[in-house]
Amino acid sequence: MNEPRVFILLGKKLSNEATAEELAELEQLLEDKPVEPYELELLRDIWQKKPEIDEALVDEEWEKISNRLHDQTGAVYEYIPKPEKKKMLFPAGKMLAAASVAALLVLTVWLVWTGRGKKAVPVAASGVKDSVTVAFNGERKKVLLPDSTAVHLNSGSRLSYNKDFGKGNRQVWLSGEAFFEVTKDAAHPFLVNTDRMTVKVLGTVFNVKAYNTKEDIETTVVEGKVEVSLKEGAEKKVILLPSEKISLKNNRIIKDGAVPRATHPGISYEVKTVQPDIKETGMPEEAAWVKEKVFFSDEPFETVALKMERWYNVHILFKNERMKSILMNGDFDNVNINEAMHILQMMVGFKYTIRDNDIFIE
Repeated sequence: MNEPRVFILLGKKLSNEATAEELAELEQLLEDKPVEPYELELLRDIWQKKPEIDEALVDEEWEKISNRLHDQTGAVYEYIPKPEKKKMLFPAGKMLAAASVAALLVLTVWLVWTGRGKKAVPVAASGVKDSVTVAFNGERKKVLLPDSTAVHLNSGSRLSYNKDFGKGNRQVWLSGEAFFEVTKDAAHPFLVNTDRMTVKVLGTVFNVKAYNTKEDIETTVVEGKVEVSLKEGAEKKVILLPSEKISLKNNRIIKDGAVPRATHPGISYEVKTVQPDIKETGMPEEAAWVKEKVFFSDEPFETVALKMERWYNVHILFKNERMKSILMNGDFDNVNINEAMHILQMMVGFKYTIRDNDIFIE
């Protein structure tokens, strides 16, 4: 794989400057040899810092990159035009929008890696999986695993698995949210690993949400039966049946409205019965995103904002902190970000301003 090229294309994708042809080229490059998970994490981390950069700094960094490129022997790089000078600072909290600056950033990352060599791979990468698929903010993807299991990835999610998938247990690793339609195979259990829980099934349909945010960690069963193992403290196993959902909560257990009771240190969850939306999607609201519908029920505005950031690839900032805790109920589908914000505004009443990919809640 042409590593400089793939990181340049990733940068353009992150800045929403990639053409349809470049997106297709990126998909092909990632299929030929997927980018390692730790590489994507590092790139995301650098990108999401969103630093202030002024004209002088861009010029200085460009000269450094140019000099380093000339020092590379035997390598051929795509020419990247120097960014045009700007007389204003990039506002704090806003991504670098120009594709040339995007390419500059990711190329800097690549040069750092290649300069350090393979020995610089983080220790955590020693267990790097052989195949990884990423659904960036603003997109959803469908993955077909070697055993014909179908996995739908929600925005801002990553799924990975080893090359020996299916030889023993069928194991995948998830960060984010995914809807699984698992092919039945009693001899080879299917396991979904997240940071805080592992879901074990033989063949069923279920949804797992495990974002690294303030949102609950959840597993919702649509068909069949699953076994959920909670990893914190003394391991706890919970069996879920169709239309049941488990959520990691505070230090209590609540099952079907029962009185809260103590549990193992570090483990806290609740199990609820959920009802499918028969008329609209046939799915419980926790999995309706697969049908391109966004639900929120008694959720604070801050959590709803996280969903919208991923769904529409925007950044929502609260100027009024009190707005974060307002509970919201509703849903929308097939609407753009302007229409979605107008719907939310009618629900609870607030002012907002949209500037490029930034939305300010007043």
